[in-house]
Amino acid sequence: MLLGMQTVSKYKNGVRFGLITGLAYIVLLYIRYAYFASNPRSFNFFALATYIFILLMYLITAFGRRKELGGFGTMKEIFQSIFIAILITEFFYVVFNFIYIKYADPSFVENLLSTTRSFYIKLNYTTEQIDMEMKAVKSLSDAIKPEGLLKGFGTIVIIDSIFGFLFAGILSRKKPV
Repeated sequence: MLLGMQTVSKYKNGVRFGLITGLAYIVLLYIRYAYFASNPRSFNFFALATYIFILLMYLITAFGRRKELGGFGTMKEIFQSIFIAILITEFFYVVFNFIYIKYADPSFVENLLSTTRSFYIKLNYTTEQIDMEMKAVKSLSDAIKPEGLLKGFGTIVIIDSIFGFLFAGILSRKKPV
């Protein structure tokens, strides 16, 4: 190592942005559950907006890593930071949902199913349409139960990683020789 050169930790950026994104995710999940669960359309729209925010945070993580590396970085170096952020963020998601559903609001899933059914009845949906919508909500409610969270962790990490690979590929830049 030459004097004056600093080594750049390959973990620091990913951990920092993982913690920031994970904490923001918890706040957004709480808002979604507390204020949007009575309207399925708002609930789903807020979920989509939250996911877009999370993806933007992964993109910011990639930019941060490239900047840390002096404006240049391989796909591997950039993806490592994104992947660390993904693991931390999704861990926060699992822990928050487990605590929220198990302890903070154990009746959340029941209430979500009930308000969704009432919402579609008010919109004069047919029984078949309501049943179809309720199947979608039931699968969501199963996914946020403790056993569903553990099953879904790997899946969402893979999905997020696909975006991470795209971001890393786009932002990778080799140092000129």
